[in-house]
Amino acid sequence: MAMTIHCDIVSAGEELFSGLVEMVIVCGAQGDLGILIGHTPLLTSLKPGSVRVIKQGGQEEVFHVSGGFVEVQPSTVKVLADMAVRANDTAQRD
Repeated sequence: MAMTIHCDIVSAGEELFSGLVEMVIVCGAQGDLGILIGHTPLLTSLKPGSVRVIKQGGQEEVFHVSGGFVEVQPSTVKVLADMAVRANDTAQRD
């Protein structure tokens, strides 16, 4: 079983995701970041783009964010987005 990290993805209006994941990939101000358990603590701004969450078992969930911040601690990742939606929610609207 892979090591996991707790991830929360929230926007101003709602919590979109909360759970254990294997990896979180975000578009940081200085480039893409892949975050695993034990990552060095970090606080950085997010560029508009995708946040990819790799869940236990390898399932991937994608969220689109308009910007915001990501806070990384050794066992938690918090994505604080200005606005965010699940990628499959936007696909259903098309």
